[in-house]
Amino acid sequence: MSRYAPRELPLDVRLMQGTSRALYWLVALGCVFVVAHWMMQRSWWDIRAVRLQGDLQRISPVTVRAEALPQLQGNFLTINLAQAQRVFENLPWVRTAVVQRLWPMQLGVTLQAQQPVALWREPGSAPQLVNAQGQAFTANLGEVQGLGLPLFSGPVGTSAQVLQMSQTLQPLMRAFQQNVVALALGSGGNWSVQTRSGLHIDLGSAPDSTATQTRLKQFMTLMPQLESRYGRAIDSVDLRYPNGFAVHLQGVDLPGMNKTTNKTTTPQPAGRND
Repeated sequence: MSRYAPRELPLDVRLMQGTSRALYWLVALGCVFVVAHWMMQRSWWDIRAVRLQGDLQRISPVTVRAEALPQLQGNFLTINLAQAQRVFENLPWVRTAVVQRLWPMQLGVTLQAQQPVALWREPGSAPQLVNAQGQAFTANLGEVQGLGLPLFSGPVGTSAQVLQMSQTLQPLMRAFQQNVVALALGSGGNWSVQTRSGLHIDLGSAPDSTATQTRLKQFMTLMPQLESRYGRAIDSVDLRYPNGFAVHLQGVDLPGMNKTTNKTTTPQPAGRND
């Protein structure tokens, strides 16, 4: 064994050696990256098939492939699955999409379709549809013509609120053999309902309150008696009175009546529930 310790290299030599090793590894890593990138771009990684599954009742596989596939970027290895998901979710009638890689060289796409529960109108916008979650979405309205969907309307962004109110009112109306075909939330916060029989009901600003629902039940109970008494059908009722309601009979023109809308402009309570 040598009696002398190894001689330490000068600082500049050590720095040169360290720099050389670093450059060597950088070049090596760069070569690996270039080779890996070149291999990932080869045609053997191209996506050869897209397998669609899920709720396809209203979603045409032909339309999906024609509209979505040209927008997908990358191959089996490089495709951005989150971006691909957004492409599929932008298609008509698609609510959600889950995209995953399937070996060999395939994409699996599970689609959930929109479930329309009502037509939707809001100021300044084209007619849309409302899904079961209260979200407004755009689709071909001709595809739902035979479903008998009710018409909801309200200010921008209130579709979920109107759907929730519909779910509150529908059971109450059905208890009196009435079906809601239109529910509107006015810009001032007042609600109105149109039934299949043609009855228009002004509900005021709190139709889900106990007081308003009590007046509604009392009116619906009394309506057959009132129609029998006057020999005419009731075409509208105003429930915005704290202790009663005002009705309008079909075909009756009274002083102070707006003949364009056929509704009393300054109604007085016609019934009392106190």
